[in-house]
Amino acid sequence: MGAGLPAHVHGQVVRKALQEARPAGLTLPQLCRATKRTPSQVWAGLRFLRKVAVKEGLPPVTYSRRDGFQMSEESEVWISYERAIFQAELHRVTNFVTGIIAPHAKKAPETNGSAWSWTSSAASRPLWRSSPAWNADDHVQRDPAAGRA
Repeated sequence: MGAGLPAHVHGQVVRKALQEARPAGLTLPQLCRATKRTPSQVWAGLRFLRKVAVKEGLPPVTYSRRDGFQMSEESEVWISYERAIFQAELHRVTNFVTGIIAPHAKKAPETNGSAWSWTSSAASRPLWRSSPAWNADDHVQRDPAAGRA
């Protein structure tokens, strides 16, 4: 049921299921059963809810292994979720720096800093454009009939 429906439709159904389950949470399989949606559709609904929660005055959608997905009114739940997400992202960045950037800097110190621009001016464009080897002319689609871009 619900195949081909937009994300907001899945979001409404997921929201109803989470609100009915309060204060408890629901795991993904429980949400699938409660909403009669596939896991992909439930995920689409969860993503939609997370995008519109503030605008609609809803509590944030949080997740924990113990409680599953929740729309709790308790700030302690929000804070523990935020801390868990921050710790996970910090772990990923730390692993990237120690596993990729540090060995590169050690092996090829002459390219350290010259291949990537980490300044605020580069923040508005993708990192791959910051590479000195990137040439915009190489990535322009050309009109063969006109002989130019």
